[in-house]
Amino acid sequence: MFKPNANDSVSDRRSHTRFRVRKGALAFFGAVPGEITDISLSGMSVKYVPLDKENRPDLHVDFFVPDQDFFLADIPCHLVSDVEFPTDAPFMAVQVKRLGIKFGTLTPGQRHGLEKFFQHNALPEA
Repeated sequence: MFKPNANDSVSDRRSHTRFRVRKGALAFFGAVPGEITDISLSGMSVKYVPLDKENRPDLHVDFFVPDQDFFLADIPCHLVSDVEFPTDAPFMAVQVKRLGIKFGTLTPGQRHGLEKFFQHNALPEA
């Protein structure tokens, strides 16, 4: 697991600008869906409900935006963090977590697909 230097801010460690994402953009890790919360060309974070106890350090993610008929499959990625997501609900029955991932080596087609995703779904910097 990555341990940041206490003197480094998150923005100092990032090599690409991070953007918030419009509601409804989904990431699928196999059959496990999650809501994309922010993204850059090097990685993203996803809010999800854990369905199994298995943590896989190397994953593949599929992007899906239903109202745009957008689908981008099989993006290689690596687990960076998997932490409990804070909620305002005092009696939350379902655990929600935030998954941080770093994208692996992308093909030119995958990179183009991510850039298209950004065009239609990225909001001002996160």
